[in-house]
Amino acid sequence: MESVNKYKYMGFILLQSVIYGFGNPLTKIAFESITPFWSLSVRFTVAFLVFMLFFDKRIMGSLKSVKPKVYLPASICMAAAYITCNLALNWTSATNVGFLMSLPVIFAPILALLVYKVKYRLIHVPVQIVVVIGLYLLCFDGNSFVFGKGEVTALITAISIAGALVFGEESLKQLDAAAVSAAQAGITALISLPCALIFESTEVLNQVTLPAWTVVLYLAIFCTNIAYMLQNSALKHISAQAVSMLQCTQPILTAIISYFLLGEKLSTQGIIGAAIIIICIIAENIITTKEQSLSENLVLKK
Repeated sequence: MESVNKYKYMGFILLQSVIYGFGNPLTKIAFESITPFWSLSVRFTVAFLVFMLFFDKRIMGSLKSVKPKVYLPASICMAAAYITCNLALNWTSATNVGFLMSLPVIFAPILALLVYKVKYRLIHVPVQIVVVIGLYLLCFDGNSFVFGKGEVTALITAISIAGALVFGEESLKQLDAAAVSAAQAGITALISLPCALIFESTEVLNQVTLPAWTVVLYLAIFCTNIAYMLQNSALKHISAQAVSMLQCTQPILTAIISYFLLGEKLSTQGIIGAAIIIICIIAENIITTKEQSLSENLVLKK
């Protein structure tokens, strides 16, 4: 039964990746008429209100039962991830950002080791190195990679996502998925709105097209409400390391969906990179399953 549940929650992350796969190319449509900070402000305000509409008593009761230090680290990391991601997209290519945003697969287990002393077996290192190679082949497609301020910002995004996963996994030991998801959306909205007021003009909102508002609504409902619930529900049952590995499918799904929505084609190099990522995810799952089996056998022997 435990194995069945594990695959169920792995499916949650894969579904989240599909949702984000649509979100990434659709965001290009929104950014034609709405600026990044206003997009974030509206998206996360709507998402927070939706969470409160459906789970208000559950959320407030859960958050009041713990100290803010339980949910703030994950929430602040999530806010930092989205804000830095939008800044990075203004300073460098979406390809570079997409690659660097997939690096929580490396940062999450290291952060978990440093902060919570979670054991990190060296057997995982070769798989994680190879998956980064796969991500490089998928994302860069023969283009050059220059490390400038956009890339530094995207690297901060990756570290922030890793923090959201690791701290989120810890906070979910005391809170339910709805409470953590609402806190993350609310904190992101609170930080994004002042940034929009300071760095962007309010006149932008009068010029936003209907397709752009539709995309923002999709980002709020699907990429925030549903995606956050999927991720946080999964984190209660599988590790941040496993989640970050599964999220490496996002660039693959984005490439597939971009082919149909935007006509963007994947080269032979990109296909090889995608294949490497899939093989690494399967290998990581086999390693994790064997580790869990050995652990269970040791418990039974005791």
